[in-house]
Amino acid sequence: MISLKFLFLFFLLDVFSFVYGQKLIQATPATLKEENGYRIRQGDKLAISVLNEPDCNIKQTVPNDGVIRLSYIGDFKAINIPVKNLESLIKQEYILKGIFLRPIVNVSITEYSKRFVYLSGAVNKKGPFALPPEIEAMNIVELISMSGGFTDIARKNKVFVTRTYYFQGGKAEQKTFEVDVESLSRGSMQNRNDKFWVYPEDQINVPERLF
Repeated sequence: MISLKFLFLFFLLDVFSFVYGQKLIQATPATLKEENGYRIRQGDKLAISVLNEPDCNIKQTVPNDGVIRLSYIGDFKAINIPVKNLESLIKQEYILKGIFLRPIVNVSITEYSKRFVYLSGAVNKKGPFALPPEIEAMNIVELISMSGGFTDIARKNKVFVTRTYYFQGGKAEQKTFEVDVESLSRGSMQNRNDKFWVYPEDQINVPERLF
């Protein structure tokens, strides 16, 4: 039977997905991805073109408000949309405004924005760790291993993860979780499939052992 502690953690994962409007699926034992694929984020660098229309070819970095400027169309919301969806939306806009009859629109991400988690304490590499571009969350065991691992004096069974939850209206709330990474890595929890997922902007602090 899954302990109350892990039921609570799974509940928080559902809350996180609801708050951010994203449905996550397991891609590998180490990662979670969005069900509908990567969505354009602020800071991504886009290349947008219309076949045989060089005046419409642009390269832009998505600003904080997610609004880019397109030739003949003007301001256009591009954030939180999969690339193929954005291509369709731009095509429809050109047609609706009577600019082109059957435009062939291509959108590509030339550079992904970097999203970090932050490690401190008894780890070999302190500071920011960049998550892979298309990853929404990463298993804490693999993340710590990929970022350099624990030091010899790390207290692996009591790692603290601080997360900020953002709500409508600008309200933010921080919560700190205590994670037994040692047991998770050994598969010695009650459920061998238990994982703790780390999200962008999470802060991971690993205390030292008491001798």
